[in-house]
Amino acid sequence: MTKSIFLPALLASTFLTSAAFAAPQITRVELGQAGIARYTFVAPTEGNTLSFDVPMRDSDDVLASLVVRDPAGGVVDLQTDTPGSSLAALADTIFAGGVPRTTEDLLRAMTGETLEVTTARGAYSGRVMGVSQTTVVEDGADVPRTAVLMLTADGVQDIVLTPGAQVTFSEAVAAQLASAMDADRRDSRSRRFDLTLEAGTARDVELSYVTEVAAWKNSWRLLLDEGRFQGWATVENVSGQDWGDVALTLTTGAPVAYRRALIDPLYIARNDPPSGPRPITVTADSGVMARTALAAPMFKATPMAESMDAMMPAPSGTALAGEAMTGAGILRYAMPQPVDLEAGRTANLMYLDMPIEPQVRALYRPLSTGDGVFLAVSLHADQSLAQGLVSVQDRNGFVGDAPFNGMMAGQSRLLPFAAATGAQVLTDRRDTRRVAGMISDGQTVTVDLVTLRTTRYDATVPEEAELFSVEHPDGFGELDNAPGTVERGEGFLRVTVPAEAGVATLAVVERAQSGWQMRLDSQDFERLVLDVRSGRIEVAQPLVETFAKAHDLLRRARATADEIDALSTRQSELMSEQSRLRANLDAVEQDALRTRYLDALDSTETEIAATSDRLATLRAEARAAGEALSALFDPK
Repeated sequence: MTKSIFLPALLASTFLTSAAFAAPQITRVELGQAGIARYTFVAPTEGNTLSFDVPMRDSDDVLASLVVRDPAGGVVDLQTDTPGSSLAALADTIFAGGVPRTTEDLLRAMTGETLEVTTARGAYSGRVMGVSQTTVVEDGADVPRTAVLMLTADGVQDIVLTPGAQVTFSEAVAAQLASAMDADRRDSRSRRFDLTLEAGTARDVELSYVTEVAAWKNSWRLLLDEGRFQGWATVENVSGQDWGDVALTLTTGAPVAYRRALIDPLYIARNDPPSGPRPITVTADSGVMARTALAAPMFKATPMAESMDAMMPAPSGTALAGEAMTGAGILRYAMPQPVDLEAGRTANLMYLDMPIEPQVRALYRPLSTGDGVFLAVSLHADQSLAQGLVSVQDRNGFVGDAPFNGMMAGQSRLLPFAAATGAQVLTDRRDTRRVAGMISDGQTVTVDLVTLRTTRYDATVPEEAELFSVEHPDGFGELDNAPGTVERGEGFLRVTVPAEAGVATLAVVERAQSGWQMRLDSQDFERLVLDVRSGRIEVAQPLVETFAKAHDLLRRARATADEIDALSTRQSELMSEQSRLRANLDAVEQDALRTRYLDALDSTETEIAATSDRLATLRAEARAAGEALSALFDPK
């Protein structure tokens, strides 16, 4: 039996073959922002076998993640052609190079085969010797045509193929061509999987697998005049199949996903055998030691299954969906209506529309924006929201974009969307230090010092701002006092007060407490007393008189110390003069000169004695002042 084929219809038969296969229809899609999707299909079957095609790029993912839900039983196995095996099977046929794409390629592949070519000039039967391109004149114009050189019963003939030419060849050649077309389809665009099931009744079987797709992109709309917050998702259908009434779920998060190379054969290279005998090296015996005790027992490895059972905790039941979702850090939004989207098309879908009560406020962020003031709106929701840029609009149009990092249910976020033109904030900061307590243990005193820092913000803001918020830098100390509403952020305190007629004022008071240990005779303590006396450091009323007495004692002690220093210097000078006079006295023999030296020596020694007495008195007074100072702050 022979097969006839019109050459222009040759390539169309490839698509007719694949169109005869009814592919399972997508019913559900879980589309992630991480570029991962799970497709769910429903495939009707009447027996225990089920075949389905997937894009070639999804082959590894099907083997790695396919889940089959058969209401009638389980799965026996899943099979597919090994990559390259279909074309390899054609290696000994005339179509080893694959499917011919042109008439010339087809006839060239059939060199040596017997066929019949029918053209407008007649029918020719014989063996193909070769194929070439020639030019013929048709209607006065040169036209390129394919010519086939054939060995016929009448000899060698060069036959020019004209439009409408028909080639007839044997059933064996037709089968080879069909096999080549099937191999080309399987090894280029898609892959067919054959699933064997346990049951053989008619039913619907659900298939699902996870694969790499285009990630969905999120955007938000905040409508100030309507008081609504809307979430929109940009979705691309890259599945290769139209979506009709598909249940679409959008997911966020960053699940760990790896590429798996499962479909391609994996060959492990073997070591080459040695090419000849290897040399043997003999070493001298170094002796042995007598065994004096039994060797320690060898460690016995625990069987793998037992080891894993010991390591793995016992099952604790099925986790609730909400708990599993929160634990994985993934949010899921189920579209309220089924989605229709043709393959290769992009859709922008509104997946969330919730009412809000927006309040526009002026926001001052000295840490990040310097003197800049923004207009912002607060957002609070009872459900988790994904990150995305927020387009803020009012009845007059677009007013700004606000960055939004997402939030969990019950949280709130501030969305700055525009600069507050003409706004100004004046800042005044003042510190007040106060001695909260003192403890003395003789010559050392420990001072408990409290510093109150008051930061005042005076703002002029746009009249549409109902509130004024300051993100006050945190870190000086504990909050002592602040008006309005206070929220703690990362490195700041957000203080919010009402704004009236474009004016707002607030003051933040912070408390910092520190311990200060010093000696009573140190410069630090003297500086503390001076700061208290001058009012730079405040003290409680009972300590006011104490510090006044301490100031007087320190003043007198300083004067005494200065006099002691001066007298000590004079005493050193007198001692030197005394030594000089005694040396001169021993060297002179005249009575008159000796008398003068004796008078001078007597005067010097008299002054030395007076100086020593005064120094003794002053040192006693200094000790008394120190004891009096210690007594002032002695808790007894």
